Amino acid sequence: MSMRFFQPFYPVGLVTFAVLLAAYKAARLVIEMGADWVSFFTLMGLDALYISLLLLIALLHAHTRQQWLRVVSWILLVLMTLFYLVDSFVLLALDEHARLFEIGRYAPEWGVVLSFFDARAYLAILFLLASMFVFLAPVRVVKKFGLLLLLIALFSAVLSAVYAPRPLRPYAMLGIEEILAGFGTKQELTFYSEQEIAFYAGLKQDAVAIPQSKPDIILLVVESLSSINSDKVSGTPGFLDGFDKLAEEGVLFKNFFANHQASEGGLIALLGGFPPIHFPTATPYMFDEFAVQPSVVDEYQQQGYFADFLTNADLGFIGLDHFLRGLGLDRSRGRDEVAEMRLAPRVVQDAPSDAYLYREALISIPELMASPQPFLLTIATTSTHLPYSHPSGGPDTPEAVWDWSLEQLLLFYSQLSDIRFFDNGVLLITGDHRQMRPVSKAEVERYGGSARARVPLLLIGKNYPRGHIDNRFFQQSDLLRKLGLISRPETRLSPHPVWVERYNRKYGRVELINNLSVFDESDQGRHEYRIKVPGNRSEWLGEKPEFARQVEIAIHTQRSQHQHIRNSLDKPSNASH
Repeated sequence: MSMRFFQPFYPVGLVTFAVLLAAYKAARLVIEMGADWVSFFTLMGLDALYISLLLLIALLHAHTRQQWLRVVSWILLVLMTLFYLVDSFVLLALDEHARLFEIGRYAPEWGVVLSFFDARAYLAILFLLASMFVFLAPVRVVKKFGLLLLLIALFSAVLSAVYAPRPLRPYAMLGIEEILAGFGTKQELTFYSEQEIAFYAGLKQDAVAIPQSKPDIILLVVESLSSINSDKVSGTPGFLDGFDKLAEEGVLFKNFFANHQASEGGLIALLGGFPPIHFPTATPYMFDEFAVQPSVVDEYQQQGYFADFLTNADLGFIGLDHFLRGLGLDRSRGRDEVAEMRLAPRVVQDAPSDAYLYREALISIPELMASPQPFLLTIATTSTHLPYSHPSGGPDTPEAVWDWSLEQLLLFYSQLSDIRFFDNGVLLITGDHRQMRPVSKAEVERYGGSARARVPLLLIGKNYPRGHIDNRFFQQSDLLRKLGLISRPETRLSPHPVWVERYNRKYGRVELINNLSVFDESDQGRHEYRIKVPGNRSEWLGEKPEFARQVEIAIHTQRSQHQHIRNSLDKPSNASH
């Protein structure tokens, strides 16, 4: 290390890089949201608190005469700027902060993690390295200007914290509310008592409605299939022409709701048969905790179904294999369990393309059809996961990747018809979650508060009318649970869909772990009713709807039973939050 480094200086390069990165991040988000320039400056202001910390460290480095303190402050400034870069590009790629990624859970899948970074991210790293060597002598004017920048940044942070709309707040690198919450009194955790568990268990529960004809069922879960991208579903131009064409073959649900914003929550809702709501004594690891709960798939197995699961992803990714074992499936296969997929070229999510997945499915389905036992086969795709990567070498654009993927889907449907699957089979096509992109202005105008929960559902089978539109509210967790009721148009399916906020560790604490949203069929889901369920209590955050009691009963019934089952396997003292 040169002697020059040990002299005081103002690291203008790193500070400038951080400000430019904040502007780039805000501009990208504004463009994707279709927002205005007010939102751009608001997003800049939301990150101003983190930039204030960088400015403060830069001033410390310029003022201190202690050599060791300059070294420590310099290293801290570089690491914090690097972390800001990583967080920003993960956020732009996945609409999620990098802090949600717990190293112990994601480190084994470096091939997946690195795929979140594109050429722009690596170019930004080069600029970061160059900016480390740009500095100014700490003359009086430089110190004063640095102090002025710090005051402006702090003022912007406070202003944005007060006036920023709620949809923009999650994009802040560090929020004032988060800091204040950290100093607040920790709320005492409460659990459901034995009397409460017995009370909720004694309430009448709707039985799982399996179609009386017991058809063979294929549940096709298409990665990130979103309502807003379908002209037929949302009435807005998109890039799901292939899906819109296929919708003419069956019943299309235009008001179908995901229960969560990530694949793990979507699979838990679809195969578990309940929204993935955290419950007392559970850890934040969703696949682990819901693996021990009785599922809707188990109900199908009790009715004689063979339960099968097939994906081209790695079953070991974030504990999916544990969840599938907990479901008690008769068979589950992923990338490494199928020879052709294991040896195939990898595209996105470190997985072979969906073409290999459909090929393997078409090998398995005739064998399943030949058995007198009905089957429930879940197929989960990956090729439309972000970042977009064309499986056949075409442009890496949403339009091109989705065109290719839907061509594979249409071919799969045609081949199912050729083997006469639909003589006694039903194909269910839906998304695991809405696309992991910022909610756009067009989505808010179309769907209001429920925009982030909207995915389509298509049912194809001989007993379902072709080209029919069903406008009833329906949610993922009720799909298999109420499949037998779909043919009754007078039956309400999911009048109050539940949205579970994604939770994970953030700055060492678990955030949003008890936060839910509920939508109402009567107003087309435009209003978002927010509820918090800490322990055995429920608190409505804002307006309390007329149907509040009905929703609370359903939530507490589910959570109390899940707590009871979890505690029968492990004592509460061994579970951590």
